[in-house]
Amino acid sequence: MYELLDTIVAISSPISEKRVIVRLSGGGVIDALKQVFRPEISGDKAGIFKGEIAVDDGFEIEAVLYLFLGPGSYTGETVAEIHTYSNRSVTEAMMGKFLGIGVRLARAGEFTARAYLNGKIDLSQAEAVNEIIASSNRYQLLAAEKLLSGKLAQATERVGGELMDILSLIEAGMDFSGEDIEFISAGDAVARLGGIKVQLEELLAGSISYESVIDLPCVGIAGATNAGKSSLLNELLGKQRSIVSDEHKTTRDILTGTIDLPSGKAVLFDCAGLIEESRGILDELSQRRAIESLNRADVVVFCVDVSKASWAEDLAIRKLIKPEVFILIATKADCVTKEKLAEKISSLNKLFGADFLAISVKENFGTEKLRDSIDEKILEHDRVEGGNFSESLGVSGPGLTVRHRQAVSDAIENISESIVEIESGNDEVAAMMLRNGYQSISNISQENIDEQILENIFGRFCVGK
Repeated sequence: MYELLDTIVAISSPISEKRVIVRLSGGGVIDALKQVFRPEISGDKAGIFKGEIAVDDGFEIEAVLYLFLGPGSYTGETVAEIHTYSNRSVTEAMMGKFLGIGVRLARAGEFTARAYLNGKIDLSQAEAVNEIIASSNRYQLLAAEKLLSGKLAQATERVGGELMDILSLIEAGMDFSGEDIEFISAGDAVARLGGIKVQLEELLAGSISYESVIDLPCVGIAGATNAGKSSLLNELLGKQRSIVSDEHKTTRDILTGTIDLPSGKAVLFDCAGLIEESRGILDELSQRRAIESLNRADVVVFCVDVSKASWAEDLAIRKLIKPEVFILIATKADCVTKEKLAEKISSLNKLFGADFLAISVKENFGTEKLRDSIDEKILEHDRVEGGNFSESLGVSGPGLTVRHRQAVSDAIENISESIVEIESGNDEVAAMMLRNGYQSISNISQENIDEQILENIFGRFCVGK
């Protein structure tokens, strides 16, 4: 398990970034800094200090030191963050310097583990820190922020206190069963437990489930063969994910990637170019697979080659796809003059009964506007359809992980069983059930946590957090 007496160090910034943040925590932070940071700090007050840090013998680099004194720091201990601009080799040399003077390399999640072990945050809030770091869209971030707010701990602490009070009264009655004393009647116990059960059921119903926001929105690129879909996919993903060719039917498989949008990430996929009628078994299979995938998409970007003389085939293909949320784009806009482009866009708008956005991957215009449009359509579609994401935005309760939901469900089951036993006069069994229920609830935040559970939770963190 984590050794709190050690002073620990880790790189807490992404390795690829030129700006590096090295974080330390523990009782020996000030002594370590006095050996490597100039000008020397007294360590008697928190603050921001500019100076130089010794990376190696005779080699120093400029650095900014942020010093936080315990117990007011994140971990509850003295914490230091050293901010520098350096490359990877210099950063590794700096880390080696600290390790050489007795500072230990932090384990995954050890800074947050210390915050938990030192009583700065409860266990559910510690889990929220990792969920915030790992979130890939605004909805996951929202759920994590709600979990970090401490609402879950407040709710479970209140329920746990009520359970313990009832349990104490029932056990007191068992201890004094030979006396003419009734600490709590069966009716009162059942009524109070019924109220607690309702509270827990409402907690589940009013919470954000992480499972409901884990899936990213899905965006499909559709259109006739050689409509510029593959080039657009590569441009939006920022990498060569698809083969680009002037030949028709170059893409037969469904190609996917992750696109960054203003509100988060989304899955983007391109599939075989669609045709009005299949010309063989391979065409038929790829067509069927493409249409099935597009019909499941949240948003479809429909590509039409604006330089074509006729778009009758494109219109027929558009009707093959069922999703209501479409973004119509006119690709290869660089292949016609500006005057001709305006004329063709007007014709497309009339033919399809909707507005087209002109795109040129070759000349790099229109793609950023397309990103914004995709983002808007995803949010609009989710609001209209009442999807999990938009539902989550309106939920006032806390975010719950799978572990939390299981703990609450177990507590509800134990309380239900205890009610049955109380009504049957089996107070000993009822007390055992209530103790199990209390254990489930208390495990959410901090009490009586098995060491292996802590290892599993904090082991999911990256080093330096």
